[in-house]
Amino acid sequence: MRAVRQAALADNFCGCEREPFIGTIVIIPLDSVEYDDKLHAYLDDSSTPAEGGLVCSAGYLFEASKAREFRKQWEPYLKSKKIEFFHAKETQLRSDSEEMFLKLAELIKSTALRGFVNFLTPAALQSLDLSIRGYVGSGFSVSTLGCMHMMAEAAKERGKPIVYLVENSQEFGAELRTFFSQIKSDARQVENYAMAFADTAEKRDVIQLQAADLFAWSFTRSHYQQAWSTSVRNLVQDKMLRHTMGSFDPTMMSMIHSFYGMRSTKSWKRKR
Repeated sequence: MRAVRQAALADNFCGCEREPFIGTIVIIPLDSVEYDDKLHAYLDDSSTPAEGGLVCSAGYLFEASKAREFRKQWEPYLKSKKIEFFHAKETQLRSDSEEMFLKLAELIKSTALRGFVNFLTPAALQSLDLSIRGYVGSGFSVSTLGCMHMMAEAAKERGKPIVYLVENSQEFGAELRTFFSQIKSDARQVENYAMAFADTAEKRDVIQLQAADLFAWSFTRSHYQQAWSTSVRNLVQDKMLRHTMGSFDPTMMSMIHSFYGMRSTKSWKRKR
């Protein structure tokens, strides 16, 4: 059987040939339904310039069948446009960007269960004393874990755990995976995050991450322009899909992580 990158395996947990775990590839039956009864979460991050800037993590919860439906419709559309994957920052430069942004927004609203965005300012992180900064880590990790907390509360209302897939960060992806490992080692934290699985992946491999990319990019672009962008309005204005916005206090997160013994592996200085 042909070897593929681990991230690519996560695209379709239900009915796929392989099951991904951190550092391991396990072959499972083609008709496996192990993840069909769980919610699937896809998250991506975005940021604006540091001075007066914003860091956010945004994403969507899907039922497993709807995550498959998203891929079934979006994959051929991308092929018709002759592009490998959607990336809002690059797609905005195309002559047909308005059409593509609208098409993706409509598909998200017809397949996703709910949208979430968690944000914070870099200044909020920089204000933390260095003695506690290590408990929260980077803006990428803080915003992502905060968004996952919000998703977990929604999942608990439905009595379902979540399969989390987060767009990887070259600089801080390893840090976030360390936090994931720390969560998985503590049953209390697994319950807090309603976590069935969590790992990082690439949007070119996991197509549903492209939905998260659109929301995250649109949110920080709106902040930068000081006006809601057309792409945000396409997602939320008609109220077809509920979107929840929040800001998870990094000081509070440092206290929570300290209690559970969670800590970044990085050494933090004021400039980060």
